[in-house]
Amino acid sequence: MNKKKHTLLTTEYVLYHSLLQIGVEMLDTLKLTLQNWRVRPGARLKYNTGNVDFQTGEVKQTLLFTDTSGHEALGAYAHYIGEKLNLSIKPIAGQVFAFATFSAPKRISENNYSPIKESEFSEVFESVENELQENGIETNIQEAKLSRVDTFKNILTDEETISYSRLFGLLEANRAKDKDVHGTTTWLMKNGSTQYCIYDKREEMHSSGYSTEGLPKTLRFEHRCIRASKVKSFFNMDKTTVKELKAYGWRALQERTIKAWTDNFFKYDIDDIDVLVESQIRRELEFFQVKYGKRFFSMYLKAVGASALASEGSIKAVKRALENLDFDRMKVYRAEKELKDSLMLIESLREDSTSPQTLGALYSELKYKMEKVEV
Repeated sequence: MNKKKHTLLTTEYVLYHSLLQIGVEMLDTLKLTLQNWRVRPGARLKYNTGNVDFQTGEVKQTLLFTDTSGHEALGAYAHYIGEKLNLSIKPIAGQVFAFATFSAPKRISENNYSPIKESEFSEVFESVENELQENGIETNIQEAKLSRVDTFKNILTDEETISYSRLFGLLEANRAKDKDVHGTTTWLMKNGSTQYCIYDKREEMHSSGYSTEGLPKTLRFEHRCIRASKVKSFFNMDKTTVKELKAYGWRALQERTIKAWTDNFFKYDIDDIDVLVESQIRRELEFFQVKYGKRFFSMYLKAVGASALASEGSIKAVKRALENLDFDRMKVYRAEKELKDSLMLIESLREDSTSPQTLGALYSELKYKMEKVEV
């Protein structure tokens, strides 16, 4: 076994045993659409009495609810804001809905770094129902429908977050092409119904005023179903109720979260990046020779050219240039994919300036840790 491979396996072995002592994946933010809810007199709700048309002075009001004593509440919207729970009542398309939004881990602890345990699953929802009840809103939380479900996995990394920044710049989700990068510690890929977010959890907690003393280097991988229709299709549910989510199963939730990441970001195989070489160029040439045989040099030039193009601007800039040449959409898509694949290959062999590891080794580390399902 070569030295690099041995080092990587040793790292994985140590990490595996450390992960056995800490749960690392589960639910985060949840948004519930309450069903058959009622408001008691004196409920702790604040509501806007109406939207005023400045030109005419007309006040536009909607019947938000009638409390259990028969008193009508007219206005634009109502809300309850607790320390760890928000409730909003508002009209949408001629109907009035009540939405409860909360972080599952924060229902149990002071912050959302550590996931809830399986034994705390029911407690989270019961605590939400109880808090609503205590503040004048009656509902059966088991019947509430899931409008948003965020799941996450914490990965304890070997390197600082900045070491992975170039790697995340190359990766993207299959159907979430819109990418936002915030500094060197946060990456968000999204579309209208799904978001993939990767960020430095310690930095996020520190900026929010939490103590991070003693916390290990942690990358947070969050998958967010931000529409009810996506929740339904992602988890293959029927009624998408809280009751159905609980029946879905703890292990199934973990595995579905990991599958979303492995299908999108960790679908590449870079296990064969272990050729011992005397220099970077020789190492790259040797790898290409093994992978492509007689075509190795032309494929190497192609990959180096992709790297040069990316260094001159960005993949998006190359894409825009092709579009300005009146390439049809399919040709632009194929060219962009070819550029990314070639760039991924050559960059995976190269050392990152902030880490002694290659991008391939960094990728392998994250892929291994993502695929582990904790019991």
